[in-house]
Amino acid sequence: MSISCIAIDDDPHSLENLIAYMEKVPELNLVQTFTEPLQALAEISMANPVDIIFMDVEMPTISGIELAGLLRQKAKYLIFTTAYPRYALDAFKVEADAYLLKPYSILHFTKTINNLFPTGNTDQQPLSIFTDHYFYIPLHNENDELVRVNFDDLIAVEDHKQDINFITTNISILSAKINFAKMINMLRSHPGFIQVSADVIISKKHIKSVLGNQVLLASEVSFNIENSHRSLFTDFINSNALKGSS
Repeated sequence: MSISCIAIDDDPHSLENLIAYMEKVPELNLVQTFTEPLQALAEISMANPVDIIFMDVEMPTISGIELAGLLRQKAKYLIFTTAYPRYALDAFKVEADAYLLKPYSILHFTKTINNLFPTGNTDQQPLSIFTDHYFYIPLHNENDELVRVNFDDLIAVEDHKQDINFITTNISILSAKINFAKMINMLRSHPGFIQVSADVIISKKHIKSVLGNQVLLASEVSFNIENSHRSLFTDFINSNALKGSS
């Protein structure tokens, strides 16, 4: 299987490192590289789509986020490569499929590619965005600070109409839904999470007990299980219940 790729990075050293990693993955076919984002925009706009576009974020004239918005339809998968974690939220908005934080290792690089193109399967794996097992939430304060959330610490997610409430073992954080709409869709199919109502997704590992229609989670968090989701939840509990000897 040949995976066609384009790499865009204004830093020649970073571009060289990316090319070196790509050469270690035989399936990757580097079609073209660019150090000038406007040149990339002009040429890629007129070219045939490719499987992957690797793109830096901070570039002159036009940012990688802006460029991605113009070229997203030209790649099956979009992978950002950047030294700045604060752009992860913007990556969600332009439907990025992965986010490589510089300096990333060859192991991290190949794992990302394998998530997108598992052996013998050309379909995307829905959880590729979770490769790093953490994400950042903006606090929306005057300093625009970010809070890192590890998926292992995530207890539940409440989907409000305009906002998302992330409940962790340490803190609850409310953020704009537009930043995390793609994440919510992926959490619904994540094997470590299960939906208990139209608006609530919980972590399976943080379930402490189930009493009737109520599920109690870590940090004394609890939710009601809606009838519409009871069958799926009951199947999960039954499949993990300790069976007595016959």
